[in-house]
Amino acid sequence: MSRHQTLDKHVKLNMIWVKTLPAVSKIVIGISEACRHKYPPGHIRFKLDVEGGIKINAYSGKGVTDLFIKIEPITERENVKIAIQKRFER
Repeated sequence: MSRHQTLDKHVKLNMIWVKTLPAVSKIVIGISEACRHKYPPGHIRFKLDVEGGIKINAYSGKGVTDLFIKIEPITERENVKIAIQKRFER
């Protein structure tokens, strides 16, 4: 049985933008944690490089969600990170 997972509307809009990046082939929703943070709802932040893509944190009004972005070809990883960083600079 698969579990139902949803995203905050602000995060969902930004995930639609991330999916439009040329090298992004898939976005996998990870664990969501209710907590306080200093980022506005919808903010996305790079976390770390992993095999096959990158991990990011997506911040909502309710907490933080861990997301995995699958990148193909993997040689485009830096371009995806730069695009995310430019859009969400603080």
